[in-house]
Amino acid sequence: MPVIRPEFPDHSSPFSREQERKRKETAILSAAAQRFDSDGVHGTRLEDIAADLGLTKTSIGYYFASKSDLAAAVYKHSADLLDEAITRGLADGGSHAEQIVSLFKWFASMLQEIDAGQRPFLASITDLNALNEQACEDVAARLSSCVERVNRLVEGWMKESGYPLGRAEPATFFIFGLLDWMTGWLRRKRHFDIQEASSTLFDLVEHGLANGDWKPIQIRAGSPQMGVPQIFDREARNRMKREAFLKAGTRFFNSLGFAGVALSEVAASLGVTRGAFYYHFPDKEQLLDQCLERSLAAVEAALDRAEETAETSLSVIEHSLRDLIYQQAGGVELLLRPSLISALPAPRQRRHSARLRNIARRFGDALENAVSTGEARSVDVGIVEQIVTNAVFLNGGYTIAAANSFTDWRISEDPMTATVDYTYILMSGLGAGR
Repeated sequence: MPVIRPEFPDHSSPFSREQERKRKETAILSAAAQRFDSDGVHGTRLEDIAADLGLTKTSIGYYFASKSDLAAAVYKHSADLLDEAITRGLADGGSHAEQIVSLFKWFASMLQEIDAGQRPFLASITDLNALNEQACEDVAARLSSCVERVNRLVEGWMKESGYPLGRAEPATFFIFGLLDWMTGWLRRKRHFDIQEASSTLFDLVEHGLANGDWKPIQIRAGSPQMGVPQIFDREARNRMKREAFLKAGTRFFNSLGFAGVALSEVAASLGVTRGAFYYHFPDKEQLLDQCLERSLAAVEAALDRAEETAETSLSVIEHSLRDLIYQQAGGVELLLRPSLISALPAPRQRRHSARLRNIARRFGDALENAVSTGEARSVDVGIVEQIVTNAVFLNGGYTIAAANSFTDWRISEDPMTATVDYTYILMSGLGAGR
């Protein structure tokens, strides 16, 4: 009788050391990704990650030599998963529009696998500057490749469909904003049906909100009331200085996260000392709080303008969205990423989160009215109001920022035209399968 001799090592076996090491690495990556999302890389200690796993800091050292190495591995995993979704979407073939929809479907499928514990947790790449220079360049290069591939898809879709977009980049920016929003599904504390949200998103990307052909409306974007500088009015000068700190703070927080921002650097960017900062704000937490207040107020003001001037409910959504994108793309205004709310103490988190939910509800109310009058297609209002609210924050698309891509489209294209290009897929869809 012949003897069956298995080939070793059998890595699927529970006795396989390699399989066991892989499982432990995956668990560490998942725990680290969740910590980096909630506390930032700068604000996370290896001891915290170890405690989440019931391990010691030394145990993690067997797999990753330092926090920097662990953070690099977490962010590379996020970039590689995005690359995998794009590759699979392209491999499915079909029209360029169908391939774009397909990459969304693959990405959603991967998120479901993560939610089921079949893949490591997916971190949002919001703290890339915390990595060492080589790792930072490596992750940025991977993301840049992803952005370039999707932008080529969008260019192909524009030629294929004949849709009158000025440039592909703003539409690509919108697509990555959606992908980044999808990543947030994994952090929902309440019950969230990924399958249901996916179906709504796929339908929106394919067909848009407008019921029928969409023609962009004429908008009058808002802008800060500068007025004549009151050089002899001390109170007015203090308000201007405070505003300068808020703008600088927003820029630094969007780029570095809360823990990565040094107040001395914020002050230095304005040519003043840290002491000048403390004249206006007691600490960094208060600066972040006021940056959020300022950004949410800007969104509410845009909604107020739209509700006062727009002729239809759907145009309330279009006007406020394009108004805010114009201000950000034109360099007039800068809005803080809403995800930074998590860096504040619980009472302030609740206050800002409630305000953000109210903004989403205002978009939802306008959408419900648009559906009832036949202006908009019938959609899941609860999901779409979140999509629209996310789209308002241009810097919410952190993948583009991390990839250091498209830093020129805001100045090389007329900002008003860019607002139409950015909004087109939301309002009209890709037309896949038409």
